[in-house]
Amino acid sequence: MVAAAGGMKVRDLIRKPPVTVPPTATLLEAAEALTSHGVGAVVVVDPSSPDKPIGILSERDIVKAISAKMPLSTPVEAFMSTDLVTVEAEEPLSRAADLMWMYNIRHLVVVERGKFVGVISVRDLLEPNRRRQLC
Repeated sequence: MVAAAGGMKVRDLIRKPPVTVPPTATLLEAAEALTSHGVGAVVVVDPSSPDKPIGILSERDIVKAISAKMPLSTPVEAFMSTDLVTVEAEEPLSRAADLMWMYNIRHLVVVERGKFVGVISVRDLLEPNRRRQLC
């Protein structure tokens, strides 16, 4: 799993296909997707361009919506983050860690030449064997 030269790359952390929802999905549908797939964020994509994410909705965003007393029927586009922070798949793990720290986020959208290929989380980086790769 370690890349040939230079240690692990961001692409090495992508373990499963990303969970996506359309912007019209409800907060409840997004919460159900998070639960059923065991992830902390869903990527929001326009069904006509699924390789170009338009937002991300995390557990934190759903908590903010609930605390604002928004109905669970509210579309995710009302609470998704649209200022996506992305990382190239070939970047070293340290770059992903730096971006998460800099922007105070827990999930990064991974792209390859501008095309959406996955998501990694801070938890992926903190796995004990991977932490050594960050040093």
